[in-house]
Amino acid sequence: MSKNYCVVLLCLLFAGHGFSQTETFPRIDPLQITIVRDSFGIPHIFGKTDAEVAYGLAWANAEDAFQFGQDIVYAGKAFMGRSDGIEGAKGDYFIHAIGARQLVEERYDKDLSPEFKKYLDGFVQGLNAYAAAHPKEVKLKKAFPVTSKDLLTAYVVTMALLTGVPDAVGDAVDGKYDTITNVFPINKRKPVGSNAFALSSSRTTTGETYLCINPHMMMEGALSFYEAHLHSDEGMNIEGPMFQGTSSLAMGVNENLGWGMTWNFFDRMDVYKLKMVPGKKLTYEFDGQEYQLEKRPVWLKVGLGKHHKLVLPVKKMTYWSKYGCTLKSDKSNNFYSLRFPANTTIRPAEQLYWMNKAKNYDEFRKAIRIHAITFFNIVYADKDNNIFYLEHGMLPARTDTSFNWDGLMPGNTSKDMWTELVPIDSMPHTINPACGYVFNTNNSPFHATDLRCQPPYTYLPKHRVDILPGDNNRATRFTEMISAKEKFSLEEIEKLKFDVTLSHKGGFGESMEPIFHLDEKKYPDLKEIFQILRDWDRTSEIHEYAPTILGFVVKSVLEKRGCDDNCFVSGFKVEEDEWVSNLRAVRDTLMKHFGTVKVEWGTVQRNIRGNKNLPLRGFPDVMSPTYPKQVPNTFTFAPEEGDTYMMFASFNKNGVTSLAALQPLGNSLKPESKHYNDQMELFSRQQLRPLSLKKEDVMKKAESTYHPQ
Repeated sequence: MSKNYCVVLLCLLFAGHGFSQTETFPRIDPLQITIVRDSFGIPHIFGKTDAEVAYGLAWANAEDAFQFGQDIVYAGKAFMGRSDGIEGAKGDYFIHAIGARQLVEERYDKDLSPEFKKYLDGFVQGLNAYAAAHPKEVKLKKAFPVTSKDLLTAYVVTMALLTGVPDAVGDAVDGKYDTITNVFPINKRKPVGSNAFALSSSRTTTGETYLCINPHMMMEGALSFYEAHLHSDEGMNIEGPMFQGTSSLAMGVNENLGWGMTWNFFDRMDVYKLKMVPGKKLTYEFDGQEYQLEKRPVWLKVGLGKHHKLVLPVKKMTYWSKYGCTLKSDKSNNFYSLRFPANTTIRPAEQLYWMNKAKNYDEFRKAIRIHAITFFNIVYADKDNNIFYLEHGMLPARTDTSFNWDGLMPGNTSKDMWTELVPIDSMPHTINPACGYVFNTNNSPFHATDLRCQPPYTYLPKHRVDILPGDNNRATRFTEMISAKEKFSLEEIEKLKFDVTLSHKGGFGESMEPIFHLDEKKYPDLKEIFQILRDWDRTSEIHEYAPTILGFVVKSVLEKRGCDDNCFVSGFKVEEDEWVSNLRAVRDTLMKHFGTVKVEWGTVQRNIRGNKNLPLRGFPDVMSPTYPKQVPNTFTFAPEEGDTYMMFASFNKNGVTSLAALQPLGNSLKPESKHYNDQMELFSRQQLRPLSLKKEDVMKKAESTYHPQ
């Protein structure tokens, strides 16, 4: 009996469990799919159909990160409690509370195109086949087989998660809304950033169009990036990154165009306090009429014991009002409804699929008008020399300006119950500016190019689409560098992206300025530190001493103020005695551990994975950033978030002329793989991996070639 036959048989046996599909798709033959691994383990997946390529993608990603890719399965099935115990059960409660599964069941047959359904089914077949062939790697056997609906549910949950909805659910249940009136700050989630920029031919030495894709996300786990190349005979040919376990690339470059995504800041959720009718249980008032809350009970399955093998059922209650997801405060009789776009569509994965497939500007714009991805800016470039920036996302159309939409909303009137979104074409955007470049570093959507070329914007109130107005250090520094000369080579653009300099200007730079001008006559015990700071050129290279000192100071200052990304935009105020006390604390710490204050940044900040431990450049909010956390039982720091993926492309009228990428660690999340940390030395040298979208080029450099079986 062949191995391939056994895999198919196991898949058929699995099919008796879990959610069933509403339609049947052809069984994919893995022998029709070829996975080519290059010298860095990047999978280049070839098939006749998109569905075959999706099957290969699921298989390849599972080979490299199945332990994390399964997390999205548990989210789609609400099996997180079975997998992770009490903490996981909280996630399952959230999944039920927002109605994610109900939404998918209601919309699956109505909203999805036949092409995408077939593609997604191919991905699911590949994932189930891998699980069947590798049962020892399956953490929770009842989670398989996976269905397309499971994956779509997981996308709904992920979009809500990234929107910050779990915090709002927790705050409602914990009673925090019982005592506050302004809800936005309590639900604000710290972003991890990203860069993206594009130059038209007028700004490049080669007369080509350039694109840089540079997301900053998690260094490890399910929200780290996985790189793949997808190539079908049905017109798909794209390379780029995606999150573990997802079905399409989140950004990347195909033969004709490319795009990057960055985190953006607009108000995408509202919280309503329902007006309950006294003496009538679960009855609320809306537009002068009385309505009964819909009860949605849920049995949570909580895994207990060392390996969560004992499963305890726990009954919880969620509710639904005209506004949507509704929670009862544990500390009062108040009920709160949450309204957010993330649970109004099941099409984010399909939008990405069509973005991956787009052949030109018009097709790409058509894809993003599906309008199903909750947020993320888009920076785009193509072979026809088009570039654009768009503040992309699902912004509620809040038409009544008499309400304070940042506050706790009255939950008794249809006047504040928005039902539509601001059209994509009405969001802030900059298309083919005369200055020849667009960019975003999580900064204001109203500064996407040279301000002399920035088009006027009057469509929406600025406070609705620019919650953190202004520029962070990356935007300030990028503007300084891009304005320094008229034309750039691709190599110069790469150096610009890898810059690790803090600007003197901007909210962050100006807030830091006083520390460089303290009077050493007043504080003679800090003379050596003052000298290091005065001699510093503001770069965070590994051989610098000042970043080591300032790294500790900045960490203390920002933590004391509860700062997140807004401090890099708005700045902060620090009195002289606080600067001095922090510098003395750093001095004492460095003397204790190293016997000197002259400690190189690369000694303290390290890039660590497996058996490799390398010095690491970078600093929070520089163009090549690091956001480090102390390594337990050591006096070194490694980044939790930072420069997680880099891709550079150039285009002319014939298509892509050059393509290169780099990851800071490796493409595999399996420690036993040689590709677990094989890009670390390249990252230290800022050395890119050349790429090709042509099958013949890929085959010439193949390290291994096989079928997914």
